[in-house]
Amino acid sequence: MRVNKLLFASVAVLGVASASFSTPQRVRTFSIVMTRVAQTDNLDKLDQLGSDKADFYSVLWVNGKDMGRTANASTDDGKLTWRRNLSSANRYVKIRLRLMEDDGGLDGDDDHVDINKRSGKKDLDFTYDTVTGRITGDVVGRKGGLFHAAGEGDSDRGQLWFKIE
Repeated sequence: MRVNKLLFASVAVLGVASASFSTPQRVRTFSIVMTRVAQTDNLDKLDQLGSDKADFYSVLWVNGKDMGRTANASTDDGKLTWRRNLSSANRYVKIRLRLMEDDGGLDGDDDHVDINKRSGKKDLDFTYDTVTGRITGDVVGRKGGLFHAAGEGDSDRGQLWFKIE
């Protein structure tokens, strides 16, 4: 009976020990950096108060989770730095990137800016492979490369330049 208890205790300890030696998932960090925005169509039409510059902001989803929006950038075509520092334990990270134009006040609802070349689709959807750095989907390339996305098929067309670092 004593041998059975010792054997059981040894197996239990080995089970705990082997579980504690399992490899933890590696969390990889990366950044999405948006460097320039531009309107192709006039997003802020001439109103009673005169013409106005576009007030761009972006919204980002990572693996379906809303990561919030950036601050506004008041420019019809301008350089900026919107940086989103992210991390994921998943090898493949699904990303959705949306560009909006803030109308605020009396101008009505915000404009959903078309930055996708496909008709009927305004956002960019792509997958980032955190191991190889490959990017596939609505944009194709590699980590570190500069992407230029321009809407072609819908109204409220704009452009966005960004990279993944």
